[in-house]
Amino acid sequence: MAPRAGTPRPTGGGRQGEGVLDLLAGHRILGRLPAAELAALVRQASVRAYAERAVIFRQGDAGHGVLAVVDGYVKLSAAAPSGREVVLEVAGPGAVFGELAVLNNWPRAAEAEALSACRLLNIDAAAFIAALTRHPQAMLEVVRLLSERLRTVTEQMTDAVDLPATARLAKALLRLAALHSHKVEDGLRIDLMLSQRELGGMTGLTRESINKHLAGWRDQGWLHLVEGAIVLVRPTALREIVREHSLD
Repeated sequence: MAPRAGTPRPTGGGRQGEGVLDLLAGHRILGRLPAAELAALVRQASVRAYAERAVIFRQGDAGHGVLAVVDGYVKLSAAAPSGREVVLEVAGPGAVFGELAVLNNWPRAAEAEALSACRLLNIDAAAFIAALTRHPQAMLEVVRLLSERLRTVTEQMTDAVDLPATARLAKALLRLAALHSHKVEDGLRIDLMLSQRELGGMTGLTRESINKHLAGWRDQGWLHLVEGAIVLVRPTALREIVREHSLD
């Protein structure tokens, strides 16, 4: 029987899938660990598979481990006091998340949901902390990463005040294209299938506003929709919108 959505499926222990070590060796934090220690950390971890749209953990859950994306994409989001979703990050292969709850013994500050079928390496919290304690350079990278995340959240808040809706939506589409897209005959297809509600969570816009702007750009020949995916026909036009308003 196939696992139901939201239920992780273990895909092995001990020796992990081929290429996992190479993937994590390039990570800014884990890559600071000596090769032998990183290998030991991976051997102790478990790889779990999640179906598309499965919930990996919920906001407020206890943080028992740090997760590294082996393949696929994960959406990290939080609920605002109004109940509206705020998309904080889209994590792709090689990304690590969940370390804040582990380092501070806090509940999860965000919800993690699989945007696509994915495999995640679950690193035990105690083993992760012990490895960082032995290697200050890795701990320093954690501080830098958290600082950059704070800057990103600050930028999102500033954009919501300073940038018009067109620039915010253009910026979000370009960010998604940079994360995961491929060239097609008539443009650049964004492979991540985000709903308009989720685009609203990235930009602070309503679904109606997003509909209006996407329709306008479609009529101008800047993009079109194919089976729910967005194809950027003229990404340079979107970059120009962002550049123009960034210089204001």
